[in-house]
Amino acid sequence: MNKLKNTLATILFFTTGIMVSQNTDTFPGYEIDSAIIAKRGLEDKIKMLQNDCDWANRVGKKIDLFWLQTTEGNYFGKVYEYFLDCDNVRLIYWYDNPACTGLPVDFMVEDLEEEIQTSYHQRKSTLKIKRNISNT
Repeated sequence: MNKLKNTLATILFFTTGIMVSQNTDTFPGYEIDSAIIAKRGLEDKIKMLQNDCDWANRVGKKIDLFWLQTTEGNYFGKVYEYFLDCDNVRLIYWYDNPACTGLPVDFMVEDLEEEIQTSYHQRKSTLKIKRNISNT
């Protein structure tokens, strides 16, 4: 019975959950480990989102949630797209648990104007291919 409750809670969270930090008036850069920011070269983007953008008046929302299985483990991505006064961005938060709780284990920022070949879409395409193969 507890397993069923946990599964239902996870499904409910996936379908309705929104990161609490996405409801703030300033960009929640504190949630992202500085090592991730440095590794991905996001220092300028994070500074822009925190200092130059009117985060409180952004337009957008969570647009996708998906699972990615890799040789390194399972990852769960939450994707948000926002139109801001300073830029239009896609934010991708990666977690190592299906409830997407805790701090992200990876984070990406993409311009919305990028071509379909962005890393988010490449990862998602890989996931779709894996799903299609496993369903045959």
